[in-house]
Amino acid sequence: ALAAGGAAAVAVQRGIAARVRDALAASAGAVDRITDTTERRLAESDAQRARLEAVIAAMGEGVLVVGADRRVLLANPRLRELFSAPASLEGRSLFEAVRQAEVVAALEAALDAGDAAVREVATGLAPERRLRFSVAPFPSRDERAGAVAVFRDVTDLRRIESVRRDFVANASHELKTPLTAIRGFAERLVDAELPEAGAKHAVEAILGNAKRLGILVEDLLELSRIESGSVPLRPEPIAVGELAQRLLRELDPRLRGGELAASFESDGSDRVVADRRALEHVLANLLDNAIKYSPPGGEIRVRMRGAGDRLRVEVEDTGIGIPPKDLPRIFERFYRVDAGRSRALGGTGLGLAIVKHWVQALGGETGCDSQLGHGSTFWFELPRAPSAPDAGDVRSRPGSAPRTS
Repeated sequence: ALAAGGAAAVAVQRGIAARVRDALAASAGAVDRITDTTERRLAESDAQRARLEAVIAAMGEGVLVVGADRRVLLANPRLRELFSAPASLEGRSLFEAVRQAEVVAALEAALDAGDAAVREVATGLAPERRLRFSVAPFPSRDERAGAVAVFRDVTDLRRIESVRRDFVANASHELKTPLTAIRGFAERLVDAELPEAGAKHAVEAILGNAKRLGILVEDLLELSRIESGSVPLRPEPIAVGELAQRLLRELDPRLRGGELAASFESDGSDRVVADRRALEHVLANLLDNAIKYSPPGGEIRVRMRGAGDRLRVEVEDTGIGIPPKDLPRIFERFYRVDAGRSRALGGTGLGLAIVKHWVQALGGETGCDSQLGHGSTFWFELPRAPSAPDAGDVRSRPGSAPRTS
């Protein structure tokens, strides 16, 4: 009986042990499955986070994420660029990150009251930017978990809007002035019995303002055609030096009338492939501009030299110069440093804009260097013709350009 009882107890123990082993095996399997699932989800989460970080890093907008403690959680490279911020912003305070009171106030309002906002600020940094930004809170069941701000650089957009407004205002003024003169003198002719001299003066005034209006309209149409690409370009090899010297000879009466001297220099590498009409218009406009703004006794210098695979052409005057603040806008249509003087000299305000657009159409670039009281140098560069010789020492060719004093 004792033996039978012992055997039964052993069997029971073995049964219990087997069930324990089965339970442990099942638990181990469940743990393995949970572990696999957790690892897979973590891997997916890491992949999603990596993708999100890559997207945020590549965005053209600046992104700033802050926590409820008003510390930076995330700032993408564009945000750091817009605010000239340090490479690492995570953990820093809001003001350390953006240094803009209006931006900080908008983020704090989103954190404290859950207010979303869209605003625009100037950075106040060099170069100054106009930034339009939107702020929104991250909602949470318990409390606000943080906020995000997205910044878009609208500097160029605002500049274009300003240029458009200036264009409309200046174009209206430029058209109105000659039209008013034409109307006034025409009314005098109709309503009054004028002596012959008075009538002749009125007719001459009408004719002069009509010509001015015609030139303005032609310049506007030409600029429009260049911008639209509707002007066919006929590239051909051109010796720019010969073209410049011919224009100087044609302008000799104006040079002598203005008591101006003119000189020409070239290193011999002056051949380009370009549209002759466009290139002649560029040179004529630059020379016309130099003559207008050079005082009696001044000098206009035309220089050209090879610069690698490009030809650089410079037209220098000895005028009053251009203030540094005006240089970035000097090639804008209707932009004038001294509007009153420019109109008195008979310009339309479109000559330099036409120069810029023609040079761009020819595959080149243009610019201006100036110093107040020491004149200005307008220049443009064009690709040289393949057969152009290498640049050598600069040598002057004074004999072919007129010199007056």
